[in-house]
Amino acid sequence: MRKQVVIFYVASSMFAVLMMISGMAKLTGQEAIVQATVDLGYPLYLLKILGTAYLIGAIAILQPKFKTLKQWGYAGFSIALIGASGSHLLAGQALSTALPATVLLAVLAVVVTLNARLTRLNFSDEEVRNNISSPQRAMSEANKI
Repeated sequence: MRKQVVIFYVASSMFAVLMMISGMAKLTGQEAIVQATVDLGYPLYLLKILGTAYLIGAIAILQPKFKTLKQWGYAGFSIALIGASGSHLLAGQALSTALPATVLLAVLAVVVTLNARLTRLNFSDEEVRNNISSPQRAMSEANKI
């Protein structure tokens, strides 16, 4: 399990940093991103919306306290990355233009899968601790003294 935890935190952090960089590039109007947006036929104001959403989403998936917020971050990035891949492919561009979004989507799938597995394991451990019968709990408490 320790290996899964390490992989989860490394993959989550890497993904979040990449999304923050992408969000900042969108907000600052990096030339390549502006050109790609124009080539796809999207309005340039979409970059401000997506850039802001990427930064908020990255923060959401990095924070450990609010599980629902984290899930919303995962969902938002899934939609954005599927949309990005689809946009490139449906616009008739080369497969290589959709590859970065597709790879990030695969990384996100790993992160979400590990998050679900680790959350389920942590819940199961807590559930087991809470389901100890009263005599067992009393014995456990007595042994601590």
